Amino acid sequence: MKQIYRLLTVFIVLATLVACKNDTKQADQDETQITTDSIVKKERKIPTEEEKAQTKSVMAGVMMQSELGTFASHLVTAELTDMLLKEKGPFTIFAPTNEAFEQLDQAKQKSFLNPKNRVALVHLLKGHVVHGNFDLAKLLENTKINRGKFQVQTISGDTLILSKSGNKIVITNAKGAKATIEKSDISANNGMVHTLNSVLLLN
Repeated sequence: MKQIYRLLTVFIVLATLVACKNDTKQADQDETQITTDSIVKKERKIPTEEEKAQTKSVMAGVMMQSELGTFASHLVTAELTDMLLKEKGPFTIFAPTNEAFEQLDQAKQKSFLNPKNRVALVHLLKGHVVHGNFDLAKLLENTKINRGKFQVQTISGDTLILSKSGNKIVITNAKGAKATIEKSDISANNGMVHTLNSVLLLN
């Protein structure tokens, strides 16, 4: 009889230990689940209206075009992205393609990467951005109204002269550098992007 009581006591103790262990394991799982749910909720954070607007900005438009990777990279280096992402503008960007940059000599390309030349790079890039929202139709219309030439001022303070050549728009800066618009009307909520086949160098 005593032996039976001892066996029952041992069984009860073991059962209690197993139950406690299972409760602890379940608690750990519940805690892990709560932590995981919190992380997932943070990762799925609902974007603000401002963040939504930035995904449709002219800067986003530039970054979404694979042929404008070099130009986008230079905008980041020059710290011009915030302006083109967040400001209402509107801005019209005449963005040289990767091939346009590759046409430049190696010394000129390397100079864009030198921190000492940052001020010159900023000025060059701003020389490709104008205030206003100009799609291709509006550019063609303005060149026609102004007897074949239409002047716009860049955010760097320089002047660009736009003229018509066939069905294309040719852009000339104050230094005589020329470029032709290739892809046009990449629309954004704060402006427009056009691609250029050349870089409008200032020297």
